[in-house]
Amino acid sequence: MEAHSTTHDYQDPQTMAYNDLINAGNDFIKIELYLYAIKKFKEALLVKPYDKFAKEQIYTCKAKLRKDNIKIGIIAVVVIVLVAAVLFF
Repeated sequence: MEAHSTTHDYQDPQTMAYNDLINAGNDFIKIELYLYAIKKFKEALLVKPYDKFAKEQIYTCKAKLRKDNIKIGIIAVVVIVLVAAVLFF
């Protein structure tokens, strides 16, 4: 996606709202705040319900969230095993 547009003079309000929401979602993806990104992309779908890009971005964010949750789960299990090992030995 291109850089943020600075002029919206030639766009209708619906397109402007959609672009602002997509840009906000992309910004949240850059800083890895996937839940907020999903929220913005869902809001964009309210403006343009059949937009494939927003749907794809939601799918991508959900996949990244699943991956992050798996990593956190693995780290938690390792920490629990280490703490248990220290306490029992």
